[in-house]
Amino acid sequence: MEWNGEPFNRVIEAENINDCYDHWMIWAQIAHADITNIRIEELKEHQAA
Repeated sequence: MEWNGEPFNRVIEAENINDCYDHWMIWAQIAHADITNIRIEELKEHQAA
């Protein structure tokens, strides 16, 4: 993901992908930031076997 045009790679804990997306959109709105190239992935160690 890019935050105001700068690379921004973070790992956060969320209930699901929608919760993760909402998290970033809320923080971007608070910070008046632009998010581009967002990519959300579930960590392999948390995927169901």
